Amino acid sequence: MNKFCFLIFFALPLNAMADTLPWQQLHLVGQAELKFFIWPVYEARLYSGSGAYEFPDTRPFALSLEYKRQFSKQQLISETQKQWQLLGVEKGDQWAQTLTDVFSDVDKSDVITLYVDAQGNSVFYLNDTLLGRVNDPEFTEHFVAIWLSDQTSKPDFRADLLGRNL
Repeated sequence: MNKFCFLIFFALPLNAMADTLPWQQLHLVGQAELKFFIWPVYEARLYSGSGAYEFPDTRPFALSLEYKRQFSKQQLISETQKQWQLLGVEKGDQWAQTLTDVFSDVDKSDVITLYVDAQGNSVFYLNDTLLGRVNDPEFTEHFVAIWLSDQTSKPDFRADLLGRNL
């Protein structure tokens, strides 16, 4: 009987760890809120292993966006393409097609989390459920550049994500 209780006691934490999502082991770097005029669009949080981030070298890391309103998949992809155009990304149309296989519509309070693994591959989650993967480090670098490169269209937002406007 004692051996049985011992096994249950130590097996439970192992099972709980198996359910942990990869970014839940990371540390918060910073957070920022994106607004369109006075209307909130989403709140973003950036995570890394050390609690610091250096674009594009830090891996693994995660970027979570908690939406404050509804957006269709097409709206998300169109905005991504606009940001890629501002950054001069040449493969934007090709990668937008890739995103149609990964993204979904979002409702208010939905969270899309991008987890970037040690190899630079992108793993997308919606509310902790896997949406899809893009196994292309070049895609990953250009996708996260929208928020994290020094050429971003939102430098104050980037500074907040990087924890520099504390």
